[in-house]
Amino acid sequence: MIAENGTKASAAATSDAAFEQRFAHVEVLLAELARAPDPGIERAAREIVATVLELHRRGLERLLDVMGSAQVRQSSLLAEPRVSAMLLLHGLHPSPLIDRVSRTLNQLTQRYSSKVTRIESDVTEAGEVLVRVLPEASACQSTRAAIQKDIEESLLSAAPDVAALLVEFISPPPALIPLRIRSSAERARERAGSQ
Repeated sequence: MIAENGTKASAAATSDAAFEQRFAHVEVLLAELARAPDPGIERAAREIVATVLELHRRGLERLLDVMGSAQVRQSSLLAEPRVSAMLLLHGLHPSPLIDRVSRTLNQLTQRYSSKVTRIESDVTEAGEVLVRVLPEASACQSTRAAIQKDIEESLLSAAPDVAALLVEFISPPPALIPLRIRSSAERARERAGSQ
């Protein structure tokens, strides 16, 4: 059973890698179509792709309708990056952008609880996301850079439909050192004691 699962996982990884290569090749094919001497060829190819995408969108929409009450299955599907990306491509993702951003930042806040005091965000109607990070005073520059990279990658993975993303670190307030103000009587006693 374990060997069988390992074989399935290996086959799935190989299949995924092959698909990623084919998907990356799409850009090359689109560039070739754009250079075709007959503009009708490009127009026809784009119409075919648009029709197939519409078929997928309608099928996915119906799938979501059927699964509507099965919240557990739906959340399991949404946890799959390719399914989530496909739903986003067709404008069908059931979780709004702000929810996906908030969920991701909550996970990152927990992950970096010893390095970050607070992570907060603003999401505009246009899909622009501003993330403000308040690091612990002990977080060095390389730690901050690693945190920033992780925030950017995690957000773009969870919400590839973000129009713009800015991550900024805000300075922690300076540490206050309590000063004890001595009265004139205490200063007089200290002077008397030192003589």
